[in-house]
Amino acid sequence: MKRVLKLSCLILYTIALSACASGAPVMSTGVSTDGRYVITAHSGGGLYLWDIQKKEKKHLAKNAYSYSAYFIPDSHEFMWQDDNDIVHIQDINGKEIKSFKHFKTEGQIMTADKSFYLSADTWGKLYKGYGDNLVPIYTDEPVGPSQPYTLSIHGNYILSTYDTITGRNDPPAETNLTANPVNPDIHKKSSYDGVTLWDKTTLKPIARLWGNSGRTTGRISPDGKWVVTGSDNRGNFMWSVQTPNLRLGIARIGDGIYDNKIKGYDKSKLLPVPEKFNDMQKAGLFSVLAVAFLSDKDFILFDRNAKDRIHPIYTTGDVWIQGYVDLGERKSISQSNLSIGSSPKANILAISQGSGIAVYRYHPATKELEKIWVAD
Repeated sequence: MKRVLKLSCLILYTIALSACASGAPVMSTGVSTDGRYVITAHSGGGLYLWDIQKKEKKHLAKNAYSYSAYFIPDSHEFMWQDDNDIVHIQDINGKEIKSFKHFKTEGQIMTADKSFYLSADTWGKLYKGYGDNLVPIYTDEPVGPSQPYTLSIHGNYILSTYDTITGRNDPPAETNLTANPVNPDIHKKSSYDGVTLWDKTTLKPIARLWGNSGRTTGRISPDGKWVVTGSDNRGNFMWSVQTPNLRLGIARIGDGIYDNKIKGYDKSKLLPVPEKFNDMQKAGLFSVLAVAFLSDKDFILFDRNAKDRIHPIYTTGDVWIQGYVDLGERKSISQSNLSIGSSPKANILAISQGSGIAVYRYHPATKELEKIWVAD
């Protein structure tokens, strides 16, 4: 009888563990360039591959580091890191292309040809490559971040976004940069935290972009012309990559754009919210979780509140709202800045929802989102 009871308890315990694992939220998300697949890593170690076309979910691993899921551009290959700090590159059929030992990553990306691997460690330091080819890019950081880096690569540009504080008198951008990003001194200075644009060839900083404060996230636009950011301080901005001192504040629902000249909000070109959305909660964008591009130029800023259904659509180079989309009723959402992924080329968006994902197709002509799959 005791053996039966022990066996029963063991079975129940195993089921409970399985339930906990399957209920774990998404922490990092990657979408294949063709919009066919999504890869997610969850708190608790789960790694899942989602086939959008077939509406199928496959459990790949139970020991994945939660911030490591990433689809390599223009391929059906993705990266993830296990709890032994091994980074795996494998394809959707399970074939392992490459693996290598690395430090624990909090943000990793790779170019389509696999020639450039960029990663951040848990102390907020950035590196190119791995193993014997590891090259420091930025090590002048004394403390670890409150959330992982958001990293982008486009052409010869790298964008790193990280916790920051902008002072009242800081300029839109700082381009005369003299501080050594690889500071050998034991006393670190946080010389390039926040939003920094780097030269991919020289690995030197090009511009520090000021305006955000607190937890900050951002992306380079798919056409390579703009940097878009959002953060905790209501500061959501765009900068021209070619002219970093050109910083544009982004309009918010209801408020419009703050104008220093009038010491108030300009609503002159604010697009009205459609009546059909009147009774639905709108995203205030006072604290932005993530930036996702839906096409080469159109993007969405995600609020951290799961109850916010209506979100504005923007276009790079234009500060005003271009349209409104309804994300629908959502379960609790992950608070990880890496939990939202998109394929601008395929107009596919994947966001966390409960322990699973919600997938949308974006229609650029009408500025509308179509929900095509919700899965746990």
